[in-house]
Amino acid sequence: MFDLNGSRRSLVFAIVLLASFSSLAYGQQKQSETLPAGKPVTWRDPGDIAKRDLRFGPGSAELAPLTPFTFVEEVKTGVSPKFKVKDARGVVWSVKLGEEAQAETVATRLVWAMGYFADEAYYFDRVEVSNLPRLTRGQNFVEGTNIVRGARFEPKRKDVQRGATWDWLENPFVGQREFNGLKVMMVLLANYDTRLDNNQIYTAKNAETGELEARYVVNDIGATFGRVGGLGGKRVKNSLEDFRAGKFVVGVENGMVNFDYSTKPKGAGAFASFFNPGYGKRQANKEKAMRSVPVDDARWIGSMLARLSDDQLRDAFRAANYDQTTMEGFVAALRGRINQLTQLQGTTQVAAGKTN
Repeated sequence: MFDLNGSRRSLVFAIVLLASFSSLAYGQQKQSETLPAGKPVTWRDPGDIAKRDLRFGPGSAELAPLTPFTFVEEVKTGVSPKFKVKDARGVVWSVKLGEEAQAETVATRLVWAMGYFADEAYYFDRVEVSNLPRLTRGQNFVEGTNIVRGARFEPKRKDVQRGATWDWLENPFVGQREFNGLKVMMVLLANYDTRLDNNQIYTAKNAETGELEARYVVNDIGATFGRVGGLGGKRVKNSLEDFRAGKFVVGVENGMVNFDYSTKPKGAGAFASFFNPGYGKRQANKEKAMRSVPVDDARWIGSMLARLSDDQLRDAFRAANYDQTTMEGFVAALRGRINQLTQLQGTTQVAAGKTN
């Protein structure tokens, strides 16, 4: 029998997904500023990893946001609720609310710890914002008139210019061990939102050499620590239960690592993506990029991650104010994934078509 109510619910769900998809498509098509030339770089030797401070990661106590905070404007694009504030030093901060806030705070620290570039991220469990209006999105995270719960602060530094996007399959680092390590980091963190407009080139001067650098950065890494999936599928972020359930490494074939990483649109998501054929191709390219990791390179980044102590991992989660039980669960799950990398068997296939 035809279920009219069920059909209506499916149609409404598809429309909601289509609206969400349209927001993502807007981000894919946005125009980027032209950047000055700089030396392309995506990784820098992190030195003694065991001494990396994951309490602040790419930031520091001196650079952290300073109260009081004054509302500037609401940001109405993107998936998560956001608005901008100005702190006591006059620094403008992007404030993100919702389930990505904690996960992104941790993810930036782990990416930075391995020598990759990452945005500063500071988390406030509760913070006062003066002149806060009623928000179009995220009002459910506001207590009273000016107290915001679960907020991630990210600065817009004047000495860093953000501009053009870059592609996982076409960039100066394709095939390099360190770049492959970055791809592994995205899968390790269960980042399902590795779309191109989250890949951005930052132009800044190297503090030590003064040389201008074009830094290839993955930003907005809050869709992490959950379950990977496609639009309309069962993708989840910031969920210990789902993160633990992920397989991560599926196996090794012809010297390449197979990861549990599928972002193909499902159900109503597939219907929504029908209206933008390029979306499906971009998703396929994401998966292709994440599958193209030689076992040697995956084991290398695993050996780097293995140098982090459990206490360092805990510091990253403490920075995002996770409760003790959840923190310990994530640390154990991460350690398990790191062990999968270090214990990979086999070697990369050589040109003759045989493994060593």
